Amino acid sequence: MKKLYFVGLMLLFLTSCKLENDSYSHFYDYVDIAQTLIPATAYVGDSVLIHTTAVANNGCWKNLKLSYGRINDSLYAINAQGEYESYNNLCPEVVVMADSIFTFIPDTTGTFIFVSQSRNRSNVYDTLQVSLPQFEPDFGD
Repeated sequence: MKKLYFVGLMLLFLTSCKLENDSYSHFYDYVDIAQTLIPATAYVGDSVLIHTTAVANNGCWKNLKLSYGRINDSLYAINAQGEYESYNNLCPEVVVMADSIFTFIPDTTGTFIFVSQSRNRSNVYDTLQVSLPQFEPDFGD
């Protein structure tokens, strides 16, 4: 009976041990911008909507966050970050996506450049040409 108890205890011990080849990865990094939609023209004071989609290539990515910020007077950057977590480098074969809409309100005329920065893709540049609104004179007919 003691041998049976010992064998059962050994089996329980061996099946509950962590295997030496197990691995775990957890980090935050940039992900790709799949699409950015910006109109070509706008007027000073308009609310310009910038539609952006971020993608990650497998299900180990989560919590994708898009951001946009000013680099200088005419250059703005759009990028996305995410959290990666994997056990034994096994990831579900799904595409993880996140969408966001940013509002840009130009306060001056000129050409504004928006660069979508990605981890695995080339940067994509979109241009917005901003002018003064054209008012039609009202002659009081």
